[in-house]
Order: sequence, then structure tokens, then C-alpha cells
Amino acid sequence: MDEIIRNKLVKIRFQGQRREIFRNSMDFPVQSNEQVIVDAEKGEDIGTTLPYPTDKSAAPEDQEKSVIVRKATPEDVLKDHDNRIRQQGAFQYCEQQIKNLNLPMKLVDVEYRLDRKKIIFFFTADDRIDFRELVKILAAEFKTRIEMRQISTREETRRIGSIGACGKPVCCYQFIDDFDPVNTQLVKEQNLPMNPTKISGVCGKLKCCFRFEHPFYEEFLKNYPPYGSKVNFKDKIGSLEKIDIYQKTVTLKFENDEFEEFPLAEFDGHYKVIN
Repeated sequence: MDEIIRNKLVKIRFQGQRREIFRNSMDFPVQSNEQVIVDAEKGEDIGTTLPYPTDKSAAPEDQEKSVIVRKATPEDVLKDHDNRIRQQGAFQYCEQQIKNLNLPMKLVDVEYRLDRKKIIFFFTADDRIDFRELVKILAAEFKTRIEMRQISTREETRRIGSIGACGKPVCCYQFIDDFDPVNTQLVKEQNLPMNPTKISGVCGKLKCCFRFEHPFYEEFLKNYPPYGSKVNFKDKIGSLEKIDIYQKTVTLKFENDEFEEFPLAEFDGHYKVIN
């Protein structure tokens, strides 16, 4: 049986791998991997609970609205299943209207609110899009509130999922909740070649794994001088070029551009930094 979640704060996964924190203010005996109904903007939504530690700093900003309303009933689950089927038809209809209106945008996904008071159409585009005519057509067809939401290529990858270079589902699809900035400095700290095809994810942006791997590299490398530092090792002067934290090796560059690799165990405590 899944573990009972006793925290006031509960992480909930929705469609498109969207994960948010909600308050269990009614102290429902919620288990992990259980479907619940939450307050959504002008309506209700259904999601699946995930294990999450108690952390007041992670509490929702709008504590009155970001709450679990009730546990999902069989009727809620059936309605959600029916909505998923409706979404397929809505996607096809919207995609056709985009073509008819010749709009420079790519439809990514469609999401019905559980109570069907709103349909959200997710899309990507290079620039801002005037989709007012499209919204009128969609509202007339589906007789409900329409929201057009432009998302980034990272968000697109999280919604639809993909396989990364490691052979596993991309991290944003599995567990990354927020897209923190990823810059080339994080790549340099891992001493990787600045090859766009090697350091970019399937979304075309820098891989998110550089961000959550950073603390591990930072903690390990703080015990060594920065890359490029001049060191005296085995009576030879060279510059520190690379530390492989997995192979436990260090690479030094000596005169005449000669590179040598040594075990870290041999290097530790036997080098001297030259100012």
C-alpha cells in the first residue's frame, strides 16, 4: 500500500507533468499516488499526490486558494478520462484553425479543467501571436472559457516527454518542478567541451542536469585550486586542466603543451599552488 502523507503540504502532479504544492488544510488522510481535487482558477482540477517533505518555505503564496478540496470520487475519475478523450478532438480542431488562419505558432497540448469551465491550449511561437480571432472561433465551438498559453521549448519537452542522451526520460519530465537558469559557467565547472550538440538537451537549451549536478561538483572541487592554477607537482610546474570526479583523476598541462593524467589519490597533498 502507498505511504500515507501526513504533511500539511502535498505535492500534486497534474497533466503535462506540472507539479505544484497544495495545502491539505482539511487533514484528509491522503496517500501518495492518490487522485485528489483541488481549487483551480475559476474551477476545479484533478491531480495525483506525490511524496513531499514538510517545508513551510515551500507553502503556496495564495494559501486560501491553493488547497485540496476533496479526494477524487469514481465519478471524478470517469469525467477526467472523458476529458482526455475530448482533448484529442479539441487539439485536432484547434490545429486546423491555426492552419486556416495561417498563424505562426505550434500547438503543443490541450488541457481541460475537470469541471470543463476552461480549456487551455498550450503552444510555442518565436514571437507574440495575435490569436484573438482564434479564441473567438474556439469559444464558439466549445462554449466555454478559452485560454491560449505560450510556453517555452523546455516546458514543451516537459509536457510531451522525451528521451535524453543518457537513454532515460528527460529530467524535467520526471522530477524537475521549476526551470532555474542554466548558464555556460556550470558547463565550464564540469570542464566539458563547449560543443552545442553535447551540452544541449532535446529542447535545444543547455541541459538542466548541469544545474542540479552543480552542488555536487562545487562541494567536490572546493578542495582543489581553480582550473588554470599553476601547481608544482613531482618537481614539475604545470597548470591544472581537469579533475574527473568519477574516474578520480587529475590532468595537468606542462611545458611544451604536454598533458599528463594522474590518480587523485597520488595528487592529493603532494602539490603546491604557485601564486
